[in-house]
Amino acid sequence: MQERADENDVLREFDNARTEGRQPTCPYCDKPLEISQVQYESIDWKWNNKKKIYEKEVTGLDPDRPFCTSCETKDWDFLNTGLIDF
Repeated sequence: MQERADENDVLREFDNARTEGRQPTCPYCDKPLEISQVQYESIDWKWNNKKKIYEKEVTGLDPDRPFCTSCETKDWDFLNTGLIDF
C-alpha cells in the first residue's frame, strides 16, 4: 500500500474539483476518484420472553477506512470533504 499523501492533498484536490465542477482525481494514482468503503454491522439476537422468539438488535457499525477503487489506497480524508452526500 502506498504511503499517505500530504495531509492536505486530498482536501486540496476536492476543493479544486468543486471549483472547476469536475470529478476529483486520486492524489495517490491520478485516476478519477471512485470511493468505496466496507462497513460491518454487529448484530445480537436477544430473546424476547413475551413473544418467545429471538429478535435482531443491531449494536454498532465498524467501518473500514474508505479507499480509492483504482489503487486501493485507504484514506479517511476521502470522506472529509464537501462533495460527499451522506
